[in-house]
Amino acid sequence: MSGEILLEESRILLVDDEPNVLHALTRLLKNYSVTSFTSGEEALLAAKESQFDLVISDYRMPDLSGVEFLTFFKVLQPDAIRLILTGYADLKGIQQAINEAEVFRFINKPWNNFEILNAVTRGLEHRHVLIENRRLAGEVRRQRALLKEQDAILQALEAKDPGITKVNWGPDGSIFIKAEDYGFE
Repeated sequence: MSGEILLEESRILLVDDEPNVLHALTRLLKNYSVTSFTSGEEALLAAKESQFDLVISDYRMPDLSGVEFLTFFKVLQPDAIRLILTGYADLKGIQQAINEAEVFRFINKPWNNFEILNAVTRGLEHRHVLIENRRLAGEVRRQRALLKEQDAILQALEAKDPGITKVNWGPDGSIFIKAEDYGFE
């Protein structure tokens, strides 16, 4: 079951200074474990205590902007997917969100429910792929280290007794052994 994605078990953090927006998003994302805050600072405190798979933040908030919040959040939880809700899209803000906070997707206010659900699903799938790729890359590194170690052992054996690591294979998979190699004539 390790390869199966269980999106319903994902933890989502919502941050918006408008409680009505948080209630609407919480209802929409009812199949997930959702935690919400009206303050970016409170959400960052929660992020120090709990892991989240995905975060959705408003772009404009009074204490921290969405980009500032997501940039700080990224430091705490770099594997979490970051989405931003905005009714005010300016090019500089979009560039900052992409470059500094590494936002996965922008969602315009007012949003379309299908668009949000699709963005969340795609974001969680993307996170799963990134984590699986990291795991597989680690496995490749471990296998390469093991092969390097085994190669060093074979080279040491070959240096001590030349030819000891050479095997003469028959066409049927059998091994040919020369009698003279064992002192027989």
